[in-house]
Amino acid sequence: MPYSVLTSEIDIATRATVTALESLNLDCCLVGSVACFAYGMSRTPNDIDMVVLTSRYTQERLKSFLVHLDARFYLIASKDPSATYRVLWFRLPGYHRSCKVDLLLPGIMNIPSVDPNRVVLVELSSTDYPLMPFLPLLLLKLQAWQDHGESPKLFMRQKQPIDVRDIQELLQLAEQKYATAVETPYLPESFVQAGKTRVRKFIGMYPWSEKQWKILGFSKSDITDATIAAGKSAQGDIRSLENMMSSLVVDV
Repeated sequence: MPYSVLTSEIDIATRATVTALESLNLDCCLVGSVACFAYGMSRTPNDIDMVVLTSRYTQERLKSFLVHLDARFYLIASKDPSATYRVLWFRLPGYHRSCKVDLLLPGIMNIPSVDPNRVVLVELSSTDYPLMPFLPLLLLKLQAWQDHGESPKLFMRQKQPIDVRDIQELLQLAEQKYATAVETPYLPESFVQAGKTRVRKFIGMYPWSEKQWKILGFSKSDITDATIAAGKSAQGDIRSLENMMSSLVVDV
């Protein structure tokens, strides 16, 4: 994206998305960087990831609904010539300025289904933002960190340092504000177990995070000394990972 999206503009696009979905009587909750920002993370988001808590409609149908409900939404073809889906964007003030809006469904990218009664409402700019509960949001960010690191695409791997900074800040927020609100019984067992595996891997690379993961309820059996020891040969802090990524040469 050749320009920065302002926080106020993300707010406008988010409110428009929530309003459109509510007019369809559909529950939803934010994930990704907007949800992290609403919980207190400092990084300004550039796009919107919204989980629509329904099984009645496909993603493409939901996108069409929003385009018809609000003229500021529009669809463009994917950059992937083989893709059958179109990408949803929201027009912002100014010349050729927009932000992307991803409408997701539970199950896509391992996103857990959340009871609408568990959606967290946080007031920003006099508007209630519906958020994914903190722990599954953090575990989804951890999943993104792993997926980016394992990607064969360089531009995806280069996102990992940002993921690490985001996770570090979210762990600090958890320790300060949200640890007592964390609970896992309502989450699918497969999602929790995958999260525990990723926590072990993350601690292996970043031992400084062990205490905070324990505060969140991950027990000693979830965080084994052997796993931590095995990972200590990897880069141990954010700066070393950033240096590694910046040393890579991009073929043009």
